[in-house]
Amino acid sequence: MTRLTLTSLALALSIFPSYGQESLTTDRSGYTTGSVGNGVQNTYTDRYGNTQGWIGGKYTSTYSDGYGGSTGTIGNKRVNTYEDGYGRTTGTIGKAQVNIYTDPSGHTTGTIGRRRLNCYTAGRTTTCN
Repeated sequence: MTRLTLTSLALALSIFPSYGQESLTTDRSGYTTGSVGNGVQNTYTDRYGNTQGWIGGKYTSTYSDGYGGSTGTIGNKRVNTYEDGYGRTTGTIGKAQVNIYTDPSGHTTGTIGRRRLNCYTAGRTTTCN
């Protein structure tokens, strides 16, 4: 999973409460699709790290600064995150604080607001419990 997909994952998980297992798949073209909570994600991330599409019924648009930072919106929530190049992503989505870590094997842990993340990536599919 690229860091860009992780941004999409973080955005999606910030919107929905947990309703069991989430599953997202990213193809080689940069399209991410899957189910998150009771909604569907369908986004596209270009080679520069800019993401646009739908998460649940909310339009999302984020832009990468090329140095690990992303800004934009998801629905009416402002996104401001930073990935340090070593797997740590911090920032805010709306009023929720983002503090997540992805290890080299693709295991993502941390929090988005009060929500704890425990996600695994196998190939191009990310599953969260």
